[in-house]
Amino acid sequence: MTDVTIAETVVLPVDIEDAYDFLLTPKAFQLFTGWGPIPGIRDLDWKIGSSAEEGSEARVHNTDGSSHRERVTVATRPHRYEVAIDEFSSAFRFLTEGATETWDLSPTEKGTRIERAFVFRLRSAALLPLGWAIGAMFRKAVQANHAAMVEWANASDPEG
Repeated sequence: MTDVTIAETVVLPVDIEDAYDFLLTPKAFQLFTGWGPIPGIRDLDWKIGSSAEEGSEARVHNTDGSSHRERVTVATRPHRYEVAIDEFSSAFRFLTEGATETWDLSPTEKGTRIERAFVFRLRSAALLPLGWAIGAMFRKAVQANHAAMVEWANASDPEG
């Protein structure tokens, strides 16, 4: 299989525990608003467990009416979070068989550095040019999401 990787880094001006805990909230998921044809996230319906537990499973409902499944594969507070993504209901299912999203958090003098990566497993190497084009739009969606998270962190009260 051929992979397309989208990797971005953001620094949130909050401590690592607050950053990790925020990433697991409904508000954090809803801050993924999409970009271009990439839809945002409307909400998650946890079928098994919750966002904080390995083995948990959710149906993610997107702003365009599509959905996909996310399964928590790693939840090591406050340093690493990983989900497997599949069962796309949109046309995206013809491009990729699934994806992995990872969040690696580390403390810095200015807050928390988050290294985030999505790895999309394409169904065929012949789809690579389309994968790159979709990947470029997905990168813009991730960058917009990170900007929204920084805005949240700047406006939040970590003590309250």
